[in-house]
Amino acid sequence: MPLLQLCPASSGRQLAWNTAIPLVLFVWLSSAFWASLPLMGWGHYDYEPLGTCCTLDYSRGDRNFISFLFTMAFFNFLIPLFITLTSYRLMEHKLSRSGHLQVNTTLPGRMLLLGWGPYALLYLYAAIADVSFISPKLQMVPALIAKAMPTINAINYALHSEMVYRGIWQCLSPQKSKQNRIQ
Repeated sequence: MPLLQLCPASSGRQLAWNTAIPLVLFVWLSSAFWASLPLMGWGHYDYEPLGTCCTLDYSRGDRNFISFLFTMAFFNFLIPLFITLTSYRLMEHKLSRSGHLQVNTTLPGRMLLLGWGPYALLYLYAAIADVSFISPKLQMVPALIAKAMPTINAINYALHSEMVYRGIWQCLSPQKSKQNRIQ
């Protein structure tokens, strides 16, 4: 049974469970790997400026922090950004040739930049300058934006997917629900 239809219905190519499960496992193992590195001494955790949860301690400007920061930024921000932009560019090219271009192919890349770009800028700034003079409230803005992104992505998906959009309106429309019950 297909998990997600990625291509037009005529192509018949779908993401199957035997592909999805290894992808999900890869994401979880990669997350565990990167989260455990500061616990093993490369990088360091500290409370966020408002003390609500923990994050990387970017107040330390030592070599340990800088090497971890640049490595993590490369593998967890720049490579995913490159893959996202390249994949959607190829999809746009393929779908525009077949006449099925019904998606905004620039939106995922822009959302990734919007959600994680402020964090990346704060950490890169911390690598070259002292961040102690930036107010704690301003330091929380990148974290709040990043934490809001899953909800914003879900809303964007719902508003830009015709099938989901129609389903939402069908659920919210009492007249259509009554008509469906009668039939």
